[in-house]
Amino acid sequence: MHVTIRPLDVTSDLDIAQYSALDAALDEAAFGGSEVQTAAQCRASLTDSPYWRTQRWVAVTEPMEGGEMIVGRAGVFVPLQENLETIAVGASVHPAHRGRGIATALVEEALIPAIRESGRGLVEAIGEISADGDPDDPAEPVNRLATRLGVTRKNVAVCRTLALPLEEALLDDLQAEAEEKLGEYAIELWDDEVPEEHLAAYGLLMRQLELDEPDGDVEHEAPDYTPERIRTSERRRREAGTRALIAVAIAPDGSFVGNTEVHVRRTPGTTVGWQENTLVMPEHRGHRLGLALKVATHRLLREQAPGLRALVTWNSHVNPWMIAINEKLGYEITYRELVLQGRPQL
Repeated sequence: MHVTIRPLDVTSDLDIAQYSALDAALDEAAFGGSEVQTAAQCRASLTDSPYWRTQRWVAVTEPMEGGEMIVGRAGVFVPLQENLETIAVGASVHPAHRGRGIATALVEEALIPAIRESGRGLVEAIGEISADGDPDDPAEPVNRLATRLGVTRKNVAVCRTLALPLEEALLDDLQAEAEEKLGEYAIELWDDEVPEEHLAAYGLLMRQLELDEPDGDVEHEAPDYTPERIRTSERRRREAGTRALIAVAIAPDGSFVGNTEVHVRRTPGTTVGWQENTLVMPEHRGHRLGLALKVATHRLLREQAPGLRALVTWNSHVNPWMIAINEKLGYEITYRELVLQGRPQL
């Protein structure tokens, strides 16, 4: 089978349709659900922002004369406001076409030249192994590619998937458990947008989340989430057809001390959603706010996204507090994720 590596043509309806189909195949294989997106939504998700720029390539085969099929993809992500030494890279191959050297071709023909051209010294990549795989096994495909890129493991995260819908009785029990410690704290829900008067406070929560993230030996500079940056993120999310369900924890003095977000694509037929950040500020921990925040958004999902079959989240293996909350809700391990970094001489 001949494979050609070339840039993704975002102006091509065929490329966009096949790129979206590859996304769906990868998600169905990993999580048992997928997103439906229009061509306009896909293109919106691929555009650069004031905070980063990207490049994307695809691996194509010719299964029939005169036609092409996208069977793999690669991309680079270049931060523009912080982490100015870093270039993040990644590659994925359709489950039916793995084991044929396609990922290696994407690394050799797309990613390594892009790293060289970027002038960035710190390379970051993320790869998957099975739930019971050995992260130090050199035979793991991700480790073979990491060796070629000159990066090594700095952290291990765990991907977990929650089968939906949840039973109302489970949510009732967990809410009662949270309320035992909640005291005068309260949970408030926002639909897709941070209220104007709370932008600065919410930005502090988002920055604290990255400062607190137990990410092992990963070199990472936490960004400043300015009101402008938050609004840019919201606009891009809406253009890509995704809605955020947001819960915030409010302290007795009225300050915001925790948050969680769930992102769901609005397009009918979508069956997988994404549990994004969850944070409780350090001085307010011990009141089961993390559990209360998650119960609130997971209850809302039952009402407003009844078509979802799965919700996906990631946790560092050194974050036992959030892992315990996820296990109470019923999340089960899907795979483990290796975070790799290095300063290679390519």
